[in-house]
Amino acid sequence: MQLKPASRTFLLSSLAAAILGMSNTASAAFIEDSKASIDLRNFYMNRDFRQSGAAQSKAEEWAQGFMLKMESGYTEGPVGFGLDAIGLLGVKLDSGSGRGGTGLLPRSASGEPADDYGTAGLTAKAKLSATTLHVGTLQPVIPVLMRNDSRLLPNIYRGAWLQSKTSQASRWISACWIARATATLPTTKR
Repeated sequence: MQLKPASRTFLLSSLAAAILGMSNTASAAFIEDSKASIDLRNFYMNRDFRQSGAAQSKAEEWAQGFMLKMESGYTEGPVGFGLDAIGLLGVKLDSGSGRGGTGLLPRSASGEPADDYGTAGLTAKAKLSATTLHVGTLQPVIPVLMRNDSRLLPNIYRGAWLQSKTSQASRWISACWIARATATLPTTKR
């Protein structure tokens, strides 16, 4: 999805409003245990294809990534409820015709690198004793499924994740159902 400046502002302010707007109905632990972070990542990639028969001599792109993560605490009661939000935005700093194609930025149908791209998601969560259920946008790090964080923006998944930790710190049970995975580079159309 390609975002224009007004869309970026709306996306980030909507995520903030969604979390902060719940403070009227939430319990103290829901707010006190909440946390938010913004990570910035600057990424430059240069690939040299200078060889006989190469379609282009080099690919060179530079981009800035913004990753906003907000996590609420849980409401009080036997079953605690919470809400997490994530917003990812990649902005092209330098690239152009004949230099694109590093895999850092998505490309349009005409082959031009996108000026910006991003995605956002919400995750509803519930906690009962030592068992948590997350439904929505996920970034799991478990032995059978791990998010890829090696490019400008990490990939995300949409689905459900059930995790239970026993009294022993080294033992846990986790089950994850993924409905859809979103790659680091979402498809962009102009």
